[in-house]
Parts: sequence; C-alpha cells; structure tokens
Amino acid sequence: MTKSISVFVPLYNHEKFIRATLTSALAQTLPPDEIVVIDDGSSDGSIEAAKSVLHPSIQIIAEQRNLGGPTTMRGLSFCKGNLVAILNSDDTWSPEKLKRQVDHLEKNQNCGVVFTLVSLIDEHGKTWKQATNRHQSLFQARNRDRHAWLRYFFHSGNVFCASSATVRRECFDRLGPLDGRYVQLQDLDMWLRIAMAGYDIHVVQDNLTYYRLARNGSNMSVGSPQNRAIYATEYARLLRNYWSVLSLDELLKIFPDISVSDDADDSLVLFYLAKYAAKQPTLHHRLFALETMQKWGGNLEAMRLAAKCHGFTHIEYRNFVAGWPIKETLVLGLLTKIEKIANQFLPYDFQQRIKTLILRINDRRHS
Repeated sequence: MTKSISVFVPLYNHEKFIRATLTSALAQTLPPDEIVVIDDGSSDGSIEAAKSVLHPSIQIIAEQRNLGGPTTMRGLSFCKGNLVAILNSDDTWSPEKLKRQVDHLEKNQNCGVVFTLVSLIDEHGKTWKQATNRHQSLFQARNRDRHAWLRYFFHSGNVFCASSATVRRECFDRLGPLDGRYVQLQDLDMWLRIAMAGYDIHVVQDNLTYYRLARNGSNMSVGSPQNRAIYATEYARLLRNYWSVLSLDELLKIFPDISVSDDADDSLVLFYLAKYAAKQPTLHHRLFALETMQKWGGNLEAMRLAAKCHGFTHIEYRNFVAGWPIKETLVLGLLTKIEKIANQFLPYDFQQRIKTLILRINDRRHS
C-alpha cells in the first residue's frame, strides 16, 4: 500500500496558536498529504486564523456548536491517509517528527501507534526551563512491551500526549475511532484498545512534540469534584476493555502478581480480575471490580470452580458486591453540587475561595 499521511487538527478557541500549529505541520521534512482541521464551534477568530495559513493540503471543516467528542469523530472521518497524526490546535512539532515516526512504522508492521517525548512550551512559544513546572515529568515514557503497557494503563492511566501520536489507520478501521462519549479519557481508551488488540506501542525517545502549557496554568484541567467524578466514572468504564482477556495465560502476562489456583481454568479470568481490581485503593478500580464480579457471577460452573479453588461461595459473592463505595461517591457528589451552586449564585472571589476549599478537601481524601 502506498504510504499516505493525514494530519488531524481538532480546533477550539485557539485563534492565537493555530497558525503556529499548522505551520509546524507544513514544515515537516516528510510532508503530510493532507491536513484536516475541524473547528468545534469556536467563539473567537480561530477559523479565520486557520484560513490565513494558505496551503492546498489544508481542509477546514466547521461545526456550528461545541459538541466535543462527536466533533472529533466526525473530523477523523475526513482523514483519508493510512497513517493519521493527531495535532491539537495549540501544540507544535519539530520538523523531523513525522519522518521519525513513519520510519519506525514502516520497519515494524505490528506497531499500531508511535508517540514521541514531549517538551512544554508557554503561551509565547518559549520552552519551560527544567525543574520549573511539575508537569514536565508528563509525557516522558520509556518503551516497554505490550503486556507491560496494559499493566501500566490499568494502574497509572495515560502517559502519552495525543499531539505526539501517529496511528495506523487500520487501528481506527478495525477498532473504531476515538470514542466521543468520553470527556476526559478519550485518548487513554484508544491507546488501551490498540494494545489490547495485539498492536505494539512505541515511543521515539526524543522531544519532537511541543505541548503548550500557559504560565498561569489556564489550559490545564484542575482537580475539581466534577472533573474527579468524570475521571472516576470514565476510568471505570474504559477498564471494561480488560474483559476481552480470555485466558489465564494472557491475564498473568499482564498481571504476573495475581495468584492463581493450580485447579483454576479460563472461566475464572474475570473472577481473578475483579479480586485484583478490588485490592487497588482508587475509586475507579473499586467500581470496576464490582461490575466485573457481577459480570462473572452468572456462570454456575465458574462459581462452582471458585468455591472449590478458593472457598468463594454465594456468601463471599454477596459480601463482595455489597462493597459499593457509597461513602466516596456520596462525598464526591456533594462536593460537585456545592461547586455548581457556588458558580451559579456567588461572586467570583467567593467562587474561588470555595473551589480552593473543595480542592483541599479532595486532596485530604486522596492522600
């Protein structure tokens, strides 16, 4: 198949940065065949700024309303290349970024996605000095095998910058596009699905992507109760991808620290996965553990085997599914409501005080 490269640029309210973003894509030593820009209902001059970068490879699509994930999915449908490179509308690339990634993909046919290491730049395009921002440790992943990535995603979440990703189009064709139902974890869900489907993941060990982080942190998500609630529910949902593990052999390659009975068979995969997730300290793992145990629990023969191997009878099953983290979910819901009321009725300075107090409560709960 002849190699073709699409650059996909989701655009939203980045009038000040979109020119630099598109210019960095056009300056690649291996030029892309097309640059697809989809605007998600920007309220500033983003579209006009994008149109000012004149080049025949640039295609601009505009949505009238801000719809988030569904707009991203629509934009990807316009990308015709068999390689798709994602570039968010305030980030930029080094000139050799695409070539380095494409070279690896051509030599490693089982690799589904290639990332790069990332440098932070501010709103003026200046690189953050080392050790001046806690986010500098983000997006500095070292390479590991597929099973180690699956273990990492389960425990630690996302370590990749979407703007550094170049993905084989066949991954989208086979697995579906980015899932528009996710608000925060759309990227992680995609990388997890790629690894779960048997594709390798590679990280070019050079800083070839520049992630824009304003000095005042205005473009970073904060840990508000609402954001934490979204994070927990979305993480619990994307962990369902691990339900596609069908054998104990595969489960143990991902989680070698799981102890399995010599008499166990593959019907206990979800049982062991639920028990393992329940041992983790985080809300999303506990939610996933309960859902996984309930999914497994309808199999009579598997439950008989669990009783034989581990003494796990109906009483133990009942106690397990009764372990819903009620306290955590109620507190998180209450804090979210308080934040919403403050935003609606209180002056801005009082809103900020309440948000600061809520963040302190959240940090204390998670420390």
